[in-house]
Amino acid sequence: MVFKHDIFAPGTDDSIWLRKVGVEGWLGITRDRHIRIRPGERSAIMENDVGCFILTYKENPRKPEIVRMAFDYLPEMEEKFRTTARPFIYTVTKNGHFTEYAQRRLRASPPP
Repeated sequence: MVFKHDIFAPGTDDSIWLRKVGVEGWLGITRDRHIRIRPGERSAIMENDVGCFILTYKENPRKPEIVRMAFDYLPEMEEKFRTTARPFIYTVTKNGHFTEYAQRRLRASPPP
């Protein structure tokens, strides 16, 4: 497992680390739910065939909760990563519910 801050400085633009994830063929995990709607990040996901999982929550989780979610659901993330055409985004709740964030929307051009 590689953590973003092991490679990039804090504050590195999301589109840069997402590009690296795609180029390396890594499975991406984040808790930034806005990645799916920001044009720069969406382009990085699309152009680099990123498979991304967003950990979702109602309240801001503490680091131990984030780590628990990532490790508890990693086997299912790996399975979806192997079997889902990229690019894709899945959201993952703290209870382990996976929802694919409309691949068709990722492939479509953003509205004018």
